[in-house]
Amino acid sequence: MDEYDAFVAAPEHSLELARLQADFNREFDAPCPPVPVLARRLEAMLAGDRCFAVAAGAGRGLVGHALVTLRPTIYFDGPLAALDELYVQPALRGCGLGSAIMRCLLLELQRRGSLELHINVDEDDTGARRFYERYGFANREPDSAWRMLLYYQELPPAR
Repeated sequence: MDEYDAFVAAPEHSLELARLQADFNREFDAPCPPVPVLARRLEAMLAGDRCFAVAAGAGRGLVGHALVTLRPTIYFDGPLAALDELYVQPALRGCGLGSAIMRCLLLELQRRGSLELHINVDEDDTGARRFYERYGFANREPDSAWRMLLYYQELPPAR
């Protein structure tokens, strides 16, 4: 793990981040825009203050990343954060890269004044669930009186 550093990525990392995201989506057979489209979107997002990415890599390029979006909330002064993506290349899983990314991500959220981070995890992804639980995240659904559901709808594009 020593050869890789986790850091807050800049807009100039967008193409590499887009390639990682495309690999992630391909691995899980999920739809994904073309890499140039992802890169353009990421570059614009990372240039603003409503999103940040944490990347892990070294001289050979990026090998993992996380993408966090931020939005205002009425419940506290800092932004509410959502972890949209966290990915480490399969050959490098289990060697601490995900932990380095998560530690950097949590420090950046603290720096930005965020008091809450939301993460959606597939129920059957026990590895991801264990990973997040190691960092103190808790699933509020099955064993509590409060159950949060995710409602979803694809909206038509603006004309």
